[in-house]
Amino acid sequence: MPQIVKKLWAKVKTIIAKNLPQNHLFVYDDIKKMPIADISIPKGHTMTVYDYLKNIFLILIFLHIAPSLIEGIRKQYSHYLEPRTQVGVLKIKGVLYDSSFYTKQLYTFFKNPQIKGILIQMDCLGSAAGTGQTIFNEIKTLKQEFPKPVVTLVENVCASGGYLISCASDYIIAPPAAIIGSIGSYFSNIQLREFLEQFKIRYTTVTAGTYKTTTNPFVDTTEQEKLLLQGIQNDVYKQFVQHVAKARKLSLVKITEWADGKLFTGQQALQLGLIDEIGSTQNAIRVLKEKALIEGVIEWVKPPVKRGFLSFLGSREQDNDNSMFTSALNQICTFLETRYSGLKL
Repeated sequence: MPQIVKKLWAKVKTIIAKNLPQNHLFVYDDIKKMPIADISIPKGHTMTVYDYLKNIFLILIFLHIAPSLIEGIRKQYSHYLEPRTQVGVLKIKGVLYDSSFYTKQLYTFFKNPQIKGILIQMDCLGSAAGTGQTIFNEIKTLKQEFPKPVVTLVENVCASGGYLISCASDYIIAPPAAIIGSIGSYFSNIQLREFLEQFKIRYTTVTAGTYKTTTNPFVDTTEQEKLLLQGIQNDVYKQFVQHVAKARKLSLVKITEWADGKLFTGQQALQLGLIDEIGSTQNAIRVLKEKALIEGVIEWVKPPVKRGFLSFLGSREQDNDNSMFTSALNQICTFLETRYSGLKL
């Protein structure tokens, strides 16, 4: 406990001791020697077992929430005790199909003048084409309106739409064995017509428009429809490589070397110019300090975590989901989305 807080607490105890009636009882925390509950005992009243249990229960609740309260107060006023510079942290993980959370949090980080830089923790397999482009464009636009450095730190995977998002940052760092790249686009569509016929199920459609049933899994895809879909893929791929080439200053003449849907290790990606440095967290801290002109300690600012009633009683929530059920469910959903969903980067 800081010396100034100890002095203030000593004065408070002195004032309380002078003004406390004799029929009051202080219950002390033996560890910190600080009163944690003031139990009033009326004259002539004998405490029953129920009174003792009630007071013990209240004390236990207080002891449970006290660490969270103290930690919150410490964080609230720590900037007065030692200078800190705030840096926003945004974790992008899994396969992305919705940009709303990320664009909202990016705007919050960029418009906050106290936040001098942003660290993107990337562990992304890919995204829907529109989702990846939306987050990419949001970062580029916000950097123009609120100039501040953005550094991407990869842990395991930075592929496809995830890599496109990383290209909007000023610097990309990855371990040598991380998976980087997969610059390409594809469209998947399962065909179930024969499956229905096997169970003697007839499926009919009434359409207006030659290509309306192009992605219908119960109708066979025609050659004209395949050409239509291929044209879409070619255009999306062209947009993708142009974004990457401009951001990473790569030659479009050599796209078969660094694009074409290929995967690379972090070491290979560095040689191709897809990333800037081999490293980990300490490398990212160094780069952020250099680019944002930060001296001293960095205070990491993370998006608020939704909390329930139990967190009010002091339970700690992890930044990452580590329950067995959630982890398994995420893996199943990621597999199904990757295998059966539509247009992706």
